[in-house]
Amino acid sequence: MKKAAIALFVIGVAFTSCKNNEKKAETKDAQEVEVVKAAETITYNTVKDGSMLKWRAAHLVGVQKRFGTTMLKSASVLLNDNVVSNATFVVDLASLTVDNFEDAKQKGQLEVHLKSPDFFNIEKHPTAKFELTNVEKMTGDYNSKITGNLTILEVSKSITFNANIAVLDNSVAINSEDFSVNRQDWGLSYHTEGDAGVPADYLIANKVGFTINVAVTK
Repeated sequence: MKKAAIALFVIGVAFTSCKNNEKKAETKDAQEVEVVKAAETITYNTVKDGSMLKWRAAHLVGVQKRFGTTMLKSASVLLNDNVVSNATFVVDLASLTVDNFEDAKQKGQLEVHLKSPDFFNIEKHPTAKFELTNVEKMTGDYNSKITGNLTILEVSKSITFNANIAVLDNSVAINSEDFSVNRQDWGLSYHTEGDAGVPADYLIANKVGFTINVAVTK
């Protein structure tokens, strides 16, 4: 019983927030992707080292922090008149890490569980994808409002969040605000809020937070 309780505890706190101030991304049905490409279009498609997606989420009772990263498998960014018109980022879910544990065994157990059919099911769905559909210029802390289709478990939803886009001679960098989405919108329904028969201590919040820090070169 003791071992079972420990196992349930590890599973139950699989997603715990390292930040609670994420802005909720606007989420809608997926939008059509219009590719803008001409003879003058410049393409960046080499992922720069250090590019990553940081994840955070929350166990309902607020037990210790849980967070980590995933890396990009590939990327393509199109520039027209020195402005980002299209972008596609493919996330390698097999690279997902849990970074809050010092204990290697706990870290490994949680990484395996997150990659299992309970969550991302990487054997069937090894990648996630984000396809840009619109960029609006802004002023203030962020220079761009980004909208695009996020695909996880073959479910696509349009999300909107703020970011800084920097276009240089040989690279494009995108650094987003901390934002969150409702994981149930993508069918990530393991131990969701209100699940009948699941002890409250093992329920996982629906909100999952992300921060995007990527750079792509020619």
